[in-house]
Amino acid sequence: MNKIMEIIKNNMVFIKYLFSSGISFVLDLTLFTIFKFILKNNFGAYILLATIIARVISSFINYLLNRNAVFKSDKKGSTDKESLIKYYALVIIQMFVSGTLVTILHDNINIDETIIKIPVEVVLFVINFFVQKFFIFNNNKINITIPNNIKCLMLTLLTICSLFLELDKKNIFKFNSDDMAITLLFVGVLIYGFYVKFINKYKSNWQFKLLSILFSILMVIGYSYDKLGNAYFVFGNISFVIYSIIKIMTLSYLFNICLNIIYNKLNTYEIKDIIKKNKFIELFNNHPFIVSFVIMLICFIPYMIAFYPAIMGYDPSNQIREFMGMHTRYMDSVILLDENVTITNFNPVLHTLLLGGCFKLGHIIGNDNLGLFFYSVISVLIVLTTLSYSISYMKKNGVNNKLLFIVLAIYCLVPIYPFYSITTNKDMIFCCFILLYILKLHDLITNEQSIKKYIIFTIIMVFTCLTRNNGIYTILLSLPFALIWLKDKRKGIIISLVCVLLCYGTYNKVILPAFKISNTSIREMLSIPFQQTARYVKYHPEEFTNEDKEVINKVFDYKSYADIYDPTLKEKYSSSFDTFGDLYDPELSDPIKNQYNIYNTNEDLVKYFGVWSKGLVKRPVVYIDATINNVYGYFYPNTSDWTIYYKYNTRLKEAGFDYHYNNQKGLRKVLSEYGRNFVRYPIIGCLINMGLAAWIYMFLFMALWVKKQYKYIPFVLPAISFLLVCIAGPANTYFRYAWPYLMSMPVVLCLLYLVFNKKNVISK
Repeated sequence: MNKIMEIIKNNMVFIKYLFSSGISFVLDLTLFTIFKFILKNNFGAYILLATIIARVISSFINYLLNRNAVFKSDKKGSTDKESLIKYYALVIIQMFVSGTLVTILHDNINIDETIIKIPVEVVLFVINFFVQKFFIFNNNKINITIPNNIKCLMLTLLTICSLFLELDKKNIFKFNSDDMAITLLFVGVLIYGFYVKFINKYKSNWQFKLLSILFSILMVIGYSYDKLGNAYFVFGNISFVIYSIIKIMTLSYLFNICLNIIYNKLNTYEIKDIIKKNKFIELFNNHPFIVSFVIMLICFIPYMIAFYPAIMGYDPSNQIREFMGMHTRYMDSVILLDENVTITNFNPVLHTLLLGGCFKLGHIIGNDNLGLFFYSVISVLIVLTTLSYSISYMKKNGVNNKLLFIVLAIYCLVPIYPFYSITTNKDMIFCCFILLYILKLHDLITNEQSIKKYIIFTIIMVFTCLTRNNGIYTILLSLPFALIWLKDKRKGIIISLVCVLLCYGTYNKVILPAFKISNTSIREMLSIPFQQTARYVKYHPEEFTNEDKEVINKVFDYKSYADIYDPTLKEKYSSSFDTFGDLYDPELSDPIKNQYNIYNTNEDLVKYFGVWSKGLVKRPVVYIDATINNVYGYFYPNTSDWTIYYKYNTRLKEAGFDYHYNNQKGLRKVLSEYGRNFVRYPIIGCLINMGLAAWIYMFLFMALWVKKQYKYIPFVLPAISFLLVCIAGPANTYFRYAWPYLMSMPVVLCLLYLVFNKKNVISK
């Protein structure tokens, strides 16, 4: 008996480890079995996912038991944090080894996954004992160092693989080009030199680490959805999962260094002003608004000549027809208050009145083109005035001439500015009010305020709400946050916000109904659930009951949709449910959204969301795929599916109006090619990259947090609010939806540069 007790005493640590592992194993096995059955019909790699969920929960319990009861580690503070990191590194390695072995054995042996998992885990837990005893919870610290040159070489190889190596559906690794040897060698040398120089230079903040991981995840997920429209290249099988984990870890390390370099440069690098004085510099210093206005006007005139009288899109063509008393599809998308009133608020009424009024003026004097040119001139003047004011404002607030000339060059040479200025869509005038709102928000944060300034600020916000139907969300998602950090200006902010809400409510609830103008439909807010339902119907129609189909058919009306878009749908289908499979577009919700039945009741919508919620529980991955397909392009820099308006639109001509381009075909072709391809030009194309712009704003948010400049956070929130609007919007990578935050980005960057360099000028 004494000998047995001595053996037990000598092996007490292992016995305790066996006991703690047993508890964790039973918990892990139970959770694995539960989640396996939950996920089996919803997810291709359900074995791996069930393993991950079960292991995350059970591993933390196991860590606490091993640290406090088994190995009795006396590490405290940072060393305790170190043991947790090492422990979870071991968990991750073991998790994927376990998942791989179970998957391989299950694919080759006809045995239940749970039974296979038992011997696999028994072998692995013995190995874990020695790793934890001698490496993780060992009180005598073991230093394992890797020479910098070896570490940099390893990181370089992993980075090259992460950037250039691809997997196809057959799990075959290949480089994404047939002729990569010289490119890889050149890029490899650059990356290696980059790591050698910066690998140990910066101590990162947790905010940047978190942001780096987020950017890496966006790259990995964005690539998969860009190629396949789903997450197969991330979770499709064990090879994809392991490769995705490696890419995320490698890219996050790379991004983390880059973010720290950028943040350090923002705080330390001084952009020197132009010292040499000449007549132009003196003229600009004295009259920045006028000089900027004239220079931009000269650069915009070729576009005005080439595309005389203006560039027409689909929506503005219908807005003109609305104003001229003609029937449009917008009248079919809302419940009309008066059938004789053809104007609706589908597009902002204020913009419809301006565009339609200019056109009608030209029509009255016998020249439709001239009426459109009137609008084009007004639009260009609004844009040039706003952009010139932004330069003048930055000059007043201490931005040096070198930065101002860069911004002026962007305004003149980036073709989107002139193209959108002469395009009759509502977006450019709205973007001008957004830019003015951002400038006044900066003025509110930085400078003393007067009653006059608050009045101007309020007027700008009101027009922001009236020039686009989602403008109110920009105000509500940014200005209230200023109340947190601008305590001395709370009264003025609250009064301005209340005035805006009162004006907006009066406009929508009193003025529009008084003129019998119908407001927009609730369908504009439901793109996400509609897309999710449509994808579910397309891929799993057999899972809908007859009652479910009846509910869907009440909410959607394909017959009215067919009357406007495709009459043959009535011959092909007998219900809206049947149309979803063919009409579903992963990156555009309009084909589904436009079938919305405007006459359905609240009860019908409640029942629809009941069907929707059942699908969410049963097929969550389908819903995730539907959502990401509709938004990934706004966060994935490698997409460039965007457009400028330049083609001749025939809708006005078909309606009997004399709208046509002039004979400047050669100039139009040159400018169109320049505008269409600008995003693909190296370096300068980044100025209008939607995904990269989203990353920049997220970085600015985190950088302000790290620097503890909290009061400037509301300054970047308008752009972030537009990202949220894009997420809820009907289309993926739709450039004009992203244009408000792209257009304002040069101004935001210049003014925040002053904040990081502590050179902001306070203007009384």
